[in-house]
Amino acid sequence: MLQLEILKKHTGFVWGIILLVLLHSSSVLHAQEVITIDSPLFDFSVSKGKSLLVFEDTTDALTLNDIIENPPFNNQVTGPNNITGFYWIKLSLQNTTSNDLEVIVEGFRSINSQLFQVLENGEIFTARYGSFQKKSGLNPGDSRAHVSFILKKGVTHDIYFRVHGRAFKGNFMDSKTFRTKKTQAQVQDLLFFGACLIFVIYSLIQFGVYRYMPYLWLAMFALGMGMYAFSVQNYFVDWILPNAPKTGLNFTMPWSQFGHLGMLLLAISFLELKRKFPFWYKVFIGLIILTVLRTVIGVVLTAVYQNYGLMTDMSIKLLMIDIALFHIMLFALWKKVEKSRKVFLVGLIIFGLTLIIASLTWKYIFVSKSVVLLYTSSLGSLVQVLIFSIAIGIRMRQHEKEKNLALKRLNIVLHEQNKKIENEVAERTREIEDQKIVLQERNERIETLFKEIHHRVKNNLQLISSLLNMQQEWSGTEDSAKAIEESRSRVVAMSMIHQFLYRTDDIATIDFRDYVIELAEKINSIQTENIEYHLSVDFDCHPNFDLDTSISLGLILNELLTNSYKHAISKNHYLEILLKLHLRKDGMFNLTCQDNGYPMPHTFEQMTKKGFGLKLASRLTKQLHGSLSYSYNSGNTFTIVFADEKKRMTLVD
Repeated sequence: MLQLEILKKHTGFVWGIILLVLLHSSSVLHAQEVITIDSPLFDFSVSKGKSLLVFEDTTDALTLNDIIENPPFNNQVTGPNNITGFYWIKLSLQNTTSNDLEVIVEGFRSINSQLFQVLENGEIFTARYGSFQKKSGLNPGDSRAHVSFILKKGVTHDIYFRVHGRAFKGNFMDSKTFRTKKTQAQVQDLLFFGACLIFVIYSLIQFGVYRYMPYLWLAMFALGMGMYAFSVQNYFVDWILPNAPKTGLNFTMPWSQFGHLGMLLLAISFLELKRKFPFWYKVFIGLIILTVLRTVIGVVLTAVYQNYGLMTDMSIKLLMIDIALFHIMLFALWKKVEKSRKVFLVGLIIFGLTLIIASLTWKYIFVSKSVVLLYTSSLGSLVQVLIFSIAIGIRMRQHEKEKNLALKRLNIVLHEQNKKIENEVAERTREIEDQKIVLQERNERIETLFKEIHHRVKNNLQLISSLLNMQQEWSGTEDSAKAIEESRSRVVAMSMIHQFLYRTDDIATIDFRDYVIELAEKINSIQTENIEYHLSVDFDCHPNFDLDTSISLGLILNELLTNSYKHAISKNHYLEILLKLHLRKDGMFNLTCQDNGYPMPHTFEQMTKKGFGLKLASRLTKQLHGSLSYSYNSGNTFTIVFADEKKRMTLVD
């Protein structure tokens, strides 16, 4: 009861204390701490708390004036806290140094953002930045990833950010520190891009040299991963599409999936899944289809809905399917594959570990997500490319050893085959040499027999000539004597051919020029009348005719020369004979026999019908596939057109 009385006496005092506590709590709740910058070199981060107030504009209708006149900020984010919502961020900065400072802000990144600085005179400084900002809409020196403003010395400035997207952490630094960090980052990026480019060029060169498909897919993987980092770090948009950032950002995910597709094709090709492991080949074909679908969905989420966070979450979750299958395949194939393919399987697991680290960091570690994705994927990709290159190198060395071993075995087989062939060739050569000796002996016997035959034929023809000569002496009339003389000259012409064949080494052909000269002398020697003659021979070639051609031409010339003696000019008993031989372009021969005698008493057609000699000459010419013609101009001219044995064979064909 005493205690109750005491409480009643002091009730007013208690309520006063409670009221003061509430007022103090309310002032603490709404008060904002001022961030003081007391050094020209600074680098600090500010996140949601007493120094940074956040308010979500669920209506997307508030202006800066609305925010200044009626500050809606609280220590806790109000509204539905939407990842793609519109937020206002406020912080106060005080420059206590002796100089104005240029402040660089990174962070508060979103699709479209604006920085507002309330100046001393009440004016508002504005700067735009954000992923979708065109280069033409940025202040000089700013980028889509950072924005700058001047902080006057000794003055406290209220800084406001309007961001599209939930980003409640910003990094503030001076311009010198910013440039130093940017240079370091660019050097790191250059090293990474250079490494990717070296791997791409190396892989393409190796593919061009060896035509080994895994090198082509390795180049595709390195190119995709390099271009993904190139896009994430904004180089792709800044250098290629500075005034079309929306379009440029849509390439970010396709580049990563392009590299992932190269890795899947590399696995199919290098592990020879289609031939050795058909089940896993079907699994990887399914993963390729999933990659294509993932790319399409990601492009729709970024290009249509501009939801990059959802796109990243979706990609990471779907890639977990690939990771799970990679681990299962590692255990399923480890004992079935050789060393190089085991190294390759380890490279696939590196991909899974890299993605898991990126996913955990994305969800649970409060650092820049883009930096996490960049460095985990970049370093992981470089390690993967290196491991894949090592695996392919091991495989190529194994292939080289296998090829050398196969070549060695092949050389042994070839050596044995060559030795066997040499023995067979030597044996065959001996047989051919023995056959050549036999054939040579046989040819010599045949040649001897032919010469003996020609000799006997010549002797027999000479015997016939002698008999005809004796018969000519006993002939009763002048006509019969002349007929016997003509027959004798024909026999002599044939006999001379066999004599030529017997005298020379060539038993198949005779020298036609020498034969013509001897034939003319022989015909002159058997003439009953003593007529002086002069023979001229004009051949534009030096032919050797076969036996049939020579006998036919010999008989024809015998008739023509005999005819020249018949019609010789008897006053001075001097006979001039000119024989010409000409090879025509069509392969035929022209043989002309000219003399200075009287013309024939009858026409050429009548003589070939009535006279036996010219009739024989005409028929023999036809056998040579030729023709016989006659003309007279201060002497008789007979022209024989004929074909030798080779030409006659073509004419028959």
